[in-house]
Amino acid sequence: MRLERQPQKGGPSNARLRLLLVAGVVGGVLVAAASLSPAGLTGWDVANAAPLAIILLLMVARLSVSTRPLGPMARQLAVFLSFGVVLIVGYSYRDDFGHLFDRALGTIVPGRGAETARGVMQFQADDSGQFVIDAEVNGVAVHFLVDTGASGIALTQRDASRLGMHLEDLQFTGLFATANGTERAAPVTLGSVRIGPMSARAVAAWVNEGDLDQSLLGMSFLSTLGRVEIHGHTLVLQSGSDQQ
Repeated sequence: MRLERQPQKGGPSNARLRLLLVAGVVGGVLVAAASLSPAGLTGWDVANAAPLAIILLLMVARLSVSTRPLGPMARQLAVFLSFGVVLIVGYSYRDDFGHLFDRALGTIVPGRGAETARGVMQFQADDSGQFVIDAEVNGVAVHFLVDTGASGIALTQRDASRLGMHLEDLQFTGLFATANGTERAAPVTLGSVRIGPMSARAVAAWVNEGDLDQSLLGMSFLSTLGRVEIHGHTLVLQSGSDQQ
């Protein structure tokens, strides 16, 4: 006995229902984008929106002709919708997530610090209870130890060489009392010192002739800031009025 396959009924209406379902998901993604994004859809630039639009169009074209039952297809679309909303939220609040990442990284890497507000940086003490700061001197990265008792910036000879200074040309005329006794230092002027949003130009500094383990960040830079505070294991630096 030969069995013949019966044509499925309700094909056109079923296809229309699929189109409505897919269109609802696409509309849901767009509504979520408009409501969850702080600046709405106008905050999206065309370069970022175009790939998403192409993907959505391909989803509509593919799923509208699918022969899968509506139940499994609806569940799949719900997963796509949830994934799209997560991407939209992540994109819309990328700046906030960036600040959270910076603060977490500042805790793990104390010298990096974190900008907690406009013009405000926080640094966590290292394991020895001291504060270290990664700064830029004349565009070159320098790792400093904060010393509020130092009148100026003290550079190691290694850091001075990295900044392009020729040690044989320096005049070691200054005398300083240290834990190891009296040492000589050469006066220099740094073109610029930058820590995050804070910067100063023509900063007085010294190149130590003796064995200095690490360059010191002293008051010749710190005094240009609007605020320098230590709360427990946290150092707070704030830009001065002329640095805003």
